[in-house]
Amino acid sequence: MSLPDMSSHGHDSMDECVQALSQVHAFLHHELLEADATVIRHHLHACERCMENFEIESTISEMIQRCQPTSSAPSTLAARIHTLRISRRG
Repeated sequence: MSLPDMSSHGHDSMDECVQALSQVHAFLHHELLEADATVIRHHLHACERCMENFEIESTISEMIQRCQPTSSAPSTLAARIHTLRISRRG
């Protein structure tokens, strides 16, 4: 992912864009804390160039997800993992 051209950009600092773009994938996959996601969301709404980059990354992620078959773990494996998680807590 390339950084936006800041020559005609409306922000005072490129740091906001660098921070936002460095977290785009985590934001797309709902892996950020809500407070961090809110900061990214606000930046994307205010910054046209970053929003363009976000839309491109979003489209690519959607295309990749469509190409991957959906599968889940066998119920026996899920039960074993659940049992291991309980035994480690105790």
